Order: sequence, then C-alpha cells, then structure tokens
Amino acid sequence: MSTDAATPPPAAPDPDREPGVSLEKGAAEAGAARRPVELVTGARKRSTGTPLVPVLPTWLTTREDFTHTVRAWVTRHAHRAATWATAAPVLLLVLVGYAPRGLARVTAAWARYLYDYDSATLRGSHARGGDAGGYAQVQAARRASVKARAMVAGTVALLVAVPVLAWTLPRVLAGIVGVAVAVWIVKLIPGRGIGEVLAGAGVGWAVWWFGPDLLALVPRPPAWTWVIAGTAGVLALGWVGRPQERALVAREEVAGPSAVPLRAPLVRQALCDIGIGRLKDPDDIRMLTDVHRHGPGVQVDVELPAGVPASDVMEKREELAAALRRELGTVWPAVGIRHPGHLSLFVADQPMSSSKQAPWPLLREGTVNVFRGAPMVTDQRNQWIDVTLAYTAWVVGAVPRMGKTFFVREWLLVAGLDIRTRVYAFDLKGTGDLSPCAAYAHGYGVGDEPEDIEAQLQHLRDIVAEMRRRAKVIRELPRELAAENKVTDDLANRRDLRLEPIVLGVDECQVWFEHPDKAVRDEFIALCTDLVKRGPALGIIPLFATQKPDAKSIPTAISANASARFCLKVNGQPANDQVLGTSMYKEGVRATLFSFRDKGIAYLISDGAEPRIVRSVAGLDAVASEKVANRARALREAAGRLTGQAAGQVDEPEEPVVDVLDDVREVLDAEPARRMGLAAVRDRLALLRPAHYERWDDATLSAALRGAGVESAPVHCPVAGRTVRGVRREDLDGTPRAA
Repeated sequence: MSTDAATPPPAAPDPDREPGVSLEKGAAEAGAARRPVELVTGARKRSTGTPLVPVLPTWLTTREDFTHTVRAWVTRHAHRAATWATAAPVLLLVLVGYAPRGLARVTAAWARYLYDYDSATLRGSHARGGDAGGYAQVQAARRASVKARAMVAGTVALLVAVPVLAWTLPRVLAGIVGVAVAVWIVKLIPGRGIGEVLAGAGVGWAVWWFGPDLLALVPRPPAWTWVIAGTAGVLALGWVGRPQERALVAREEVAGPSAVPLRAPLVRQALCDIGIGRLKDPDDIRMLTDVHRHGPGVQVDVELPAGVPASDVMEKREELAAALRRELGTVWPAVGIRHPGHLSLFVADQPMSSSKQAPWPLLREGTVNVFRGAPMVTDQRNQWIDVTLAYTAWVVGAVPRMGKTFFVREWLLVAGLDIRTRVYAFDLKGTGDLSPCAAYAHGYGVGDEPEDIEAQLQHLRDIVAEMRRRAKVIRELPRELAAENKVTDDLANRRDLRLEPIVLGVDECQVWFEHPDKAVRDEFIALCTDLVKRGPALGIIPLFATQKPDAKSIPTAISANASARFCLKVNGQPANDQVLGTSMYKEGVRATLFSFRDKGIAYLISDGAEPRIVRSVAGLDAVASEKVANRARALREAAGRLTGQAAGQVDEPEEPVVDVLDDVREVLDAEPARRMGLAAVRDRLALLRPAHYERWDDATLSAALRGAGVESAPVHCPVAGRTVRGVRREDLDGTPRAA
C-alpha cells in the first residue's frame, strides 16, 4: 500500500542555485517519515517467498497506532462510565423501590433452604403411594439435612448478628449472652436445685451488667461504614428484587461504529451474506490475521475461497457495510498484497469524511520539490501519502460540490511551494476560487469572456513554444548532463538553461474544449493534447479538472495520455472510466459508490501505484489558502524567483523564435521520400504553425530558405506528375541549427 516514489540520490551542489534555499526540507521529509505500516511485512520466507506475518501487533509498531489504540480504548470505556453515571440517580431510586421485594425473595429463599422444600415433592410421592419405608427414609434424610442447614444458618446468623449487636446494641447482646451462660451453667451443674439456678442467674446477671463495659473496649468502626453497609444492603436487595423481564432504566441507544466490536465470526458471516455466489460457507474463509486495532480503526486480512477475487467484495462494499452493521464511510475493502484472493478489510471508527484529519505538514512550514513526493492526501488510516508532481499529466473529475476545485487549488499551492516552478492558474468557472494562487503565479486568468479566452489561449501558445525550445535544448545537451533526455531535478536547478518546471492548472476545462468557436476549440484541444503528450518529459505538468467528465469536456486524446488521475464522486460508468481509465469500473474501482457526504474523498492513481481511496486536505478554504500562497510568494521573493503577473510584469506575449530550417527539417523528416515541393512544404508548415506560416506563399518560403543558405532544387511531385521546385532533406544537413 505504500505510495512513495523512489527517492533519487541527492544531487551535487550547483553553482547556479541560490544559497540558503532548500527545496527538499520540511513537508517532503515530513511526508517521507510517515510510512504506512504494512499488515504483512516485506520479509519473506526463503523457501517459498511467502510474506511473513509481523511478530508484534500492529498497534505496537508505531507511536501513532499506539496513540489511536489507547485513545479508542479510553473513549469506549469513558462512554460506558458516562452512560452509567447519567443514569445513576434514577437507578438508585429504582433499586430502593425494589428493595422490599428483594427482602421478600431473600426471606423466601432462606426459608426454603432451612426447611428443605426441595424434598417436599419426593416425600409427597412416597406418602401418596403408601410406601411407608421409603417415606421414613426420606423423612430421616430431611431431618438430618434440616439440622445441618440450621447449624449453618445459625453460624452465619451469629457471625453477622454478634458484631452488629456488639457495636449497636451492646446491652441487648450482653443480655442474650448472659441468659445463654446462665442456662449453660444450670445444665452443667448436677442436681439443678435452687442454689444452682441462683448461681447461674448470678453469673448471667454479671455478664449482662459488665458485658457492655467490656465490649466498649473493642474498637468500633466509624459511622460512615454503617451508612455504606446499609446502602449496599438496600441496593443489593433492590437488585435481587428487580424485574427479570425488562431493563431497570429504559434508554434509547444508537449503535455507533464501535457499538458491536468486530470479531472474526462476524466478518466471515458478513462476507457470506453479501451475495457472492461462490462465497457461502464461513468455514471456507481463512483468517490471515485476526481483527486487531490499526490506527483509527480495526484491520482484518482474510483469504477468500479459491476462485473468489477480492475485487468482487470491493464491488459489494455497500452490502458489506450493511452486513457488518457499519456506516458506509467506515468500511474499506481492498485487494491485499499476497494474491488477488487476499482481502484486506479496514473498518474505521468514524466515516472518512467526518473524522479529524491529521494536520497538513505544509500548512505552516516547509517547501516542496516537485521531482520528489510531497504530502497531498491521506488514506483511510489517516496517514499522509506523498505524491510526485513531476513527469505527470493530471485529470480531475467530479460532480459539483464534491471538492474538485479545492483539490485543484491545493495542487497549485503544493506546486507553488517549489520556488523554481512557473505556475499558470486558470479559473474558468469565474468565481475566483483560484485567486490565492495569483500571489505567486506567473500567469493567472479568471472568467470565460472573449478577451479572457484570448489571453488564456495566448498563454497556452507561449507554453507550447517554450516546450519546443526545451526540446531543442535537451537534445543538444551533452549526454552526461541529459542522460535521460528529459528535464531532471539537476537541470531544473540551472538558471542558465531556463528549464524550471512549468505547472498548468485549469479548473472547468470544458469551457475550453467545448468553446462555440470551432477554430478556438480546435486550437485549445491541439495545444493541450501536445502538452499532455510531450510536456511531462520537458518539465511541463498540466492538470485539467471538470465537473462533467465525458469525451467532449475532456477529449480522449488528453484523458488517455494522463498518467495521474483524481476522481471524486461521479455518476455512471462512462464518467468513471473517462477519469480513471478504461475498464476501471469493471475492475471494481468505482467512484460512483461515494456518497454526497464524502466530500474530498476520491480515487487516486499516481506514481505508478494501484488506485487507492484518499482524502484531500480538509478545511483548506480561501483564508487558509491565502496564508500558504503568501508564504510561497515570500519564498520566491527571497530567492529572486517571482516572475510574470505576480511580479507586476506587463503581460505581453513574447513572439516565439521561429527557425525556418528547423521547421522544414521537422516536415521533411515526417515524409518517407524526404523531399517535397515548395507548395507541399508550405502547407505542412501552415499546419505546424498557423499563426506564423498561414500567409506565406512559395516565393516567401523560397526567399526564407535562400536567406538561410539553402537553394530550392527540382523535385518530382507525384500529385502533379511532374518536376517542380522544392526542398531536399540532404540539402539541410550542412546548415547550422538554431541555438
């Protein structure tokens, strides 16, 4: 489940980089320090290669998991204690009311015990049957039992009554003991005359008279112990006398996510109840790990029966939540790492949309390197996931009011915290949601008025022209500097090459791609398609977001070439697959299952990882965004990197440097014969750069070539079937290329 891209080794210091500016500290390191704990470790048996189960429980592996586990335990028991505390006054009164009934029940039980009422049925059967011998035996056994029980009861009574009378009514206890002593003496002395009786009576009187003084020497318990003992006795009698058929206090209880703890039998039965044909017997489900705490929820890993993939359970997520008696936003099944039949089920304590998110590491400090991961989203376990912006083209889709624009703004803020990036932010909705980005953006546009569209189109033309310039720079660099033939972190640091990353974020891009003017629409599509296809390798990172994902709002040529996708709730399979990719709906990756309460929750595909459910930064409103944007602006000002509109520069489009020979080479390289007539070359050039070549004629082209040192030559034209004046590719090899 790890989402971190491989971190390249640190680059050597570059002389063109500004001193004192770190592009890799702060948020990127903070995100890298938060690695999600795998349920099955990376260690494997040497013999079979099977992943090994961790030795320690998951909640003991990290401080975060330990904190969540302890907090959940304390919360659960504190809730129970609070529940009983609120009901305590009523409960005490109810128990006092049932105390008389409890006393009667205890007395009746005591009497049945003393007189052996249990044998009454047996004695009655012998008496009715006329069995005198049997009756006599039963009666004798009863007398012996009653005598033994009487001795036990008397002993218990003495053990209870003597201390109580000694501390409460010492004179009464002394009198009882005196009478007992007198009777004992009279029985002990033979003869039993009047003298013996008087002696016994005298001793008994002495015990009665002096006994309380002797008992006063014994320490007495404080008065509060009697109150506690009496209260406990009354409550105990009330508990015995309570009705057995109903609760003492009627309370309406709402079962929360942790009301009924998950256990392995419940999980197995729930999986069999969701309606998968080959999943019927709970005994066929093998538990890989038992239900255990894992961060803000519980985790369980199971192995489904043969032939049942975990993706089938993912498609039945709603049914699984109903079977587990949990809220839909808390149940997150996924495919485990062992094999397709490994189901990794995480059940959160609270729905993902309403749980408290961990603080965003970039909110108050830290910078970003777009070539390395930056914390942008959290997973179901509330752990930050690092996402790499470089070498990607993004497509974002959702129905309205699900947090699409919030994510686009967050994405632009993350890009802005890399001081090297040249940010372009276009808000085609026209509400100013991306206005915080204007503090540091090289180009910012809002609205869809004709003048706004023309300015935005010119920005795109400039970016495409810059992309062509970069391609020439990359191919002419020494191999040791451009070993990968793309813009790398080290090349972006060199200011002399002007290869800093360019970030383009467009919200509501359907305004461009559905423009009523066909010429404008086609140019937007052509320029953006070119950026998506060739831009990422040249340091250009585009993002297109729309609230109506279809082939018109995001042309297939753009969506099919996007390597990163972020899909919030959408309606229907076509929209789902338009954003996430073809057949994703059939594979169980369905953003249609998100509810309207799941704001900011989406499927993310990036960094080559499998689709995963994530949550964008919660609470990143315009006020918080402005604070981050102002920090990005301050970093750029300190490094001398504030450019374009943010720096107050006049937004005048620069005329792109056009090299006729390079363009003719590109046209002839695409022709198998590598030679063409002037008219055919001119037509191809007009398609390549309409704004520059559409008014040229053959004479203009011939003059431009002659000025560059290339003379036109006769070539065969297969269309006309004759020889015409044209250009041969070999004639261009000796001419210099544009710098």
